[in-house]
Amino acid sequence: MLDDVDPKKVAPGIFEGAFQNSGQVCLAIKRLYVHESVYDELCNELVAIAKSTVVDDGAKQGTKLGPLQNKMQYEKVKTFLEDARKNGKVVAGGSAMDRPGYFIEPTIVRDIKEGSKLVDEEQFGPVLPLIKYSDKDDAIRRANATTYGLGASVWSSDIKRAHEIATQLESGTVWINKHLDMAPHIPFGGAKQSGIGTEFAEEGLAEFTQLQIINGPPAA
Repeated sequence: MLDDVDPKKVAPGIFEGAFQNSGQVCLAIKRLYVHESVYDELCNELVAIAKSTVVDDGAKQGTKLGPLQNKMQYEKVKTFLEDARKNGKVVAGGSAMDRPGYFIEPTIVRDIKEGSKLVDEEQFGPVLPLIKYSDKDDAIRRANATTYGLGASVWSSDIKRAHEIATQLESGTVWINKHLDMAPHIPFGGAKQSGIGTEFAEEGLAEFTQLQIINGPPAA
């Protein structure tokens, strides 16, 4: 997230990109680098959204987020919450909900850095760390310093700036001012350890074909 954005305007899209299906999406935003000039304001906007989000049984009207899918993942996400309390500042959520089922509050964590479990690993749950940066090139370097590379997004009011940064991110998909926007005609695949091959579009269909090479002189 660059220094030229309106936090109030982009916060709903960022929240949706991180917390859709309670964060149980392979392409969800797992960590967010925010320029120091808009850091506090974005934190406040995301906190407000998190606190107003209804977490309940999906069959109930008005529910926005449901539980985690299984007990193993539920217990794993709780270890990320412990890490967040040790290495950052929890400003929304931060706990499992006192009710039957694997429900965890949508959690926003600020003042956290690389080297912590929540930033370095994939939480696959409703917990988002916000990492402050001051230098754009440093933020790109830090964002790329991971074995993952499935999805990323750049948020800016200057589309040209956003494109320049997008080309430098080591990720199979990079969105600009949006996240989790997919369609059958757009190829989907990862970089580094985030998957092998491609799905969707002509490139995805090619995965189901057998390439044959005939190496020799031209046929008469």
